[in-house]
Amino acid sequence: MLIIGEIVGSHGVRGEVKVYPHTDFPQRFYDLETIQIQKGKLTRILNVLEVRQHKNIFIFSLAEIKDRNQSDELRGWQLVVDYQDAHSLPPGHYYDHQLEGLEVWDVQTDSWVGKIIQVLHLPANAVYRVETPAGIRLIPALKQVVKSIDLSQGKMYIKPMEGLLE
Repeated sequence: MLIIGEIVGSHGVRGEVKVYPHTDFPQRFYDLETIQIQKGKLTRILNVLEVRQHKNIFIFSLAEIKDRNQSDELRGWQLVVDYQDAHSLPPGHYYDHQLEGLEVWDVQTDSWVGKIIQVLHLPANAVYRVETPAGIRLIPALKQVVKSIDLSQGKMYIKPMEGLLE
């Protein structure tokens, strides 16, 4: 499941919830008739009555949530969609789930470096957490380092900066 938002609190006393978007396409919220939310292994599907935006937060009115107590219980739940329902990204952009598991290869030595186990989103740029025979290495998601990505082959090709893999 792809996380597209998180319920961060209640709004008012009528059960509305505030949702912080985790998507580059927050306008999708206006088209939702239902939402799927999850927390751990729990999943719920709720009917959307209304969506409006206030600054960088979206406020959802949900049919099943009638008061503030019920909306407070949803704090920390994540809005999710199936991967096949994800918006298409422009060429050269990828979802984290597409990158995790890729083999990493050094283009200079044509050697296997390791496998991406996690994508970290840090303030400056994304970083790939790569499991190598020598331990975990952090590879910055920069054009001068990442030379190409081939999803069909399950490989990412990098040109490591000096000292990056040491």
